[in-house]
Order: sequence, then C-alpha cells, then structure tokens
Amino acid sequence: MMPVPIITVDDRNRITFANARTMELFGYTREELTGASADMLFPLRGVCDDQPGVDGHAEANNASGASTTQVLVARRRDGVDFPAEATTTRYTDLKRVLQITAISDRSGVREVDRNRKELAHLARVSSLGELAGSLAHELTQPLTAILFNAQAAQKFLESETADRAELRDALEDIVTDNRRASEVIQKIRTLVRNGDIELQPLDVGDVVRDAALLVHSDAIARGVRTRFDISGNLAMVCGDRVQLQQVVLNLLLNAFDALKESAPADRVVETTVREEPAGGVRITVKDQGLGLTVDRMDKIFRPFFTTKPQGLGLGLSISRTIITGHGGRLWAENNNVRGASFHVTLPKGTHSRQGSSPPSS
Repeated sequence: MMPVPIITVDDRNRITFANARTMELFGYTREELTGASADMLFPLRGVCDDQPGVDGHAEANNASGASTTQVLVARRRDGVDFPAEATTTRYTDLKRVLQITAISDRSGVREVDRNRKELAHLARVSSLGELAGSLAHELTQPLTAILFNAQAAQKFLESETADRAELRDALEDIVTDNRRASEVIQKIRTLVRNGDIELQPLDVGDVVRDAALLVHSDAIARGVRTRFDISGNLAMVCGDRVQLQQVVLNLLLNAFDALKESAPADRVVETTVREEPAGGVRITVKDQGLGLTVDRMDKIFRPFFTTKPQGLGLGLSISRTIITGHGGRLWAENNNVRGASFHVTLPKGTHSRQGSSPPSS
C-alpha cells in the first residue's frame, strides 16, 4: 500500500514534519516544508463560513484525539491546485498542541464530477427547451411595448405641441420594459452557462423568485395559478445559485405537468419558503394533481425514469444529487386531500436579510 501524505502542525500553524509522500505530492523538499505555514499547502479558504486552512478546521473540535475531515483545495509547488481531503487529528497536553493531518489527492474524482456537471447542464437546457414558447412570449411582451412607446415618442417629438409629460412617460416605460426583457435574458443565460460550481451565501427566496420569473408565462399558458409565500428575514444558505435555481425550476415544471388532468379550478401550485425550527430553510412546492402512486413514489428519483413522452428522466435524479451535495434533502409525499408536495431542506449559513414574495400568476 502506498504511504499516505502526512504532516504535523503546531499551534502556530507551522509544519513540524512532512513525510516523503507529502514531498512527492506537493513538490517541496523537507527543508522547504519544515517551519512553513500549512496555508502554503492549503491557501484557499471557505467562501461561506470563513473557515481557514487545516489548523482552523481542527480547532472546530478541541477535544484531544478528535478528528475532522474536510475537502479543501490544495496547491503544489508549481502553483497547480487540486482537490484534497484532509483528515486532521488534534492532540493536546499541558505543554503543546499538535495536529497530525493525513492528506489524500481527490483529483481522480474530477472526471466523475465533470460528467455529473455535464448531465446537470443537459437537464437545465432541456428544462429551458420546455419553456421555449413561453419565454419567447415573455420577451415579446416588453419588446412590443418598447416598440409601441418608441413610436409614440417619435410622434410626440414631431408634434408642434408635444406634451413633455407624455413624452417622459413613454421614455420611462421604454426603460422599464427594457429592464424586464434584460432580466429574462440574463436568467436564461445564467441557466444555460456551463461554468464551474460557485458556492456563495445565498438568499433562497431570491433563488425561488428567479425561477418564478422564468415560469411565469408558462403557468399562464397552461392555465395554472401560482402562489408564492416567501418568509422575510430568511437564514442565508451556502450554495451554487444556478444549481439551486435548476432544482426549483424542475419542481415547478413538474408541478405544472401534474395538473394536466385536473379541472381548471384545481390548477394551483403553491410554493412556500420557510425557515426550519431546527435551523436551515425549507422549500415546498405543492400541486393539486392526481398525486403519486406507491410504485411511482419509489421510482421518481431514479435516473431516466420519466412519464413525459419527450422527457430525459434526469430532472429529479439530478435535483436530489444537487441538494444532497449542498448538505440538504429532497423528498416527496402525497397531500392529505389531493396532489403531492416536494420538499427541499438546506442547512443555514451565518447571515439573514429581508425578502418579499414575487407576484403570483
């Protein structure tokens, strides 16, 4: 068995020992490592909870002999970064503190991660394909209004008795509609892009509002009434905005599909965002469709299971993978009367801010 890279670090975060496997992995000599800061090997810090390098992770549990494991970004001597897993065990006595860290290179999982990211991107593009007609309508409305107001402004300018107030109103409407169209385009571009995962503190309410904007016209076209109830002052979560928006978008579109057989009066989808009593945030998307059979309840989160003629069967499977990767849960249950509810819970971060619900359709 190949030796594991191991370093020992003192209470000042200085490396006191590094074995030969560590030197081989990082490209440093023992002399370069001894006495250097452990941050030289793990320079990138957490983006959501101010976590520092190896030493700070171990300090989260002060008990002697306690171990913590973190996935960090490590850096070789040549400046190349790679994903690493660091398991640190902290030992204390009356005279000193010593931390022993075992390091494993996780570069081998990059191909799996890349394939997973490509599948998630494919699912996002597929969802936008379902919305193509509605999104075109969502853009046509403000563009038509811009044209109408621009023509009106031209006539005002050509008139010898132009009303400055009416001209100002027309120009203000043009600016408003332009912003509306730009917002829709920006949301589409964000979902279509296939970039790296970007973890950051997020207001889940904002994520839901973004998804609500994209499905607004589709809901109207299907005769679905949407209701959004988003609590204010929600706890922030640490996550990737695009991935979480993809999950909400998928749940909303699935809820719309579940109402195909429902009477017009029952075509209602309710989305609530609440802070959990035990901490974290819960998103619930509730429809009034036919509900889920026992057999379907067991299959809906499996890859390639779909009830749609043109569906990929990846939406819920990828959504659950995304939520699990964020440290949360995604599950479904039937409602007491009719329909089903899909729940997402996410662990909270360290901040909160005020929010409001989007307009319902």
